[in-house]
Amino acid sequence: MSTTVSGRALTYNLPNFVGELFNLTPADTPFKNLAARNGVRRVASKVFSWQTVDNPAPAQPEIVEGADPVYEERTRVEVHNVTQIFQYGVDISYTKLATYQQVADDATPWLGPQPVTNELEFQQALKLDRCSEDMEVSFLTGTFQNPSDNTAGRRTRGILTAITSNEVVASGDTLGKEHIDELLRKMAGNRARFLRPVIFGNAYQVQRINELYGFAPESRDVGGINIEVIINPLVGRMGVVYNRHMPADTLLIADMAFPRPVVTPIPGKGELFLEPKPATGASVRSMLYGEWGLEYGPEQYHGKITGLDTGE
Repeated sequence: MSTTVSGRALTYNLPNFVGELFNLTPADTPFKNLAARNGVRRVASKVFSWQTVDNPAPAQPEIVEGADPVYEERTRVEVHNVTQIFQYGVDISYTKLATYQQVADDATPWLGPQPVTNELEFQQALKLDRCSEDMEVSFLTGTFQNPSDNTAGRRTRGILTAITSNEVVASGDTLGKEHIDELLRKMAGNRARFLRPVIFGNAYQVQRINELYGFAPESRDVGGINIEVIINPLVGRMGVVYNRHMPADTLLIADMAFPRPVVTPIPGKGELFLEPKPATGASVRSMLYGEWGLEYGPEQYHGKITGLDTGE
């Protein structure tokens, strides 16, 4: 397992090795990728907002002939979130940059190909992958924080945190169709649109969905199922997506017609950029920087099942 080197990377704390290099960290971010299909909203502010409005529940009117109308108006409701800072630094000594053929330590000869020939670029690429996954986690489970001063950082509100109207608490039960049906009924009762509904779950919950909705083909040499779409009378077609960043005990149904990333572009720099930083010694420093948040739309259009059995 890799460890993190704090501060400056030197030949002593960041040794080279020979042989093929495998990256053990998957960089899949399905929620963020689907949300980005709706485009990216650009704001010149740390805080951004959107609005919701509704009509009262429908009822049969009883109006007397010749009467004046009832004069009334519906208020709009503001919803807001913040863009948070994603910032990562790399500091590589000149010697570390130069000695990419030095393996492990001074006493070890160079015995084979070293796949990393530019330590700065290699570490920057790792930071890009880490930033992408940090965004995914923030957009899913982020806790809102908009501090009044600079003693704490901003934190964007994730979609799971935002959902308050449509929640089914499983209380440790194994996921069943009854949980999904109850959630969809609750969402329908709260006027969810169901334009592009998608279920997100971790490995165990997606496997449970396969067991609940799957059927095996009648074959002697083919087995297994891979449910990618569920048909339901309330929503029609509903996608099923495995997301390793989902909490183990939670299932999310998100209408992906509405969420989209929001960015505060930095003038003269961009939306997510690498920038050289001044060094304090014989090294090269670099920073990856961006300010991003999530616009999730009306929280009533999404739902979640919490407290599920995690299979452990």
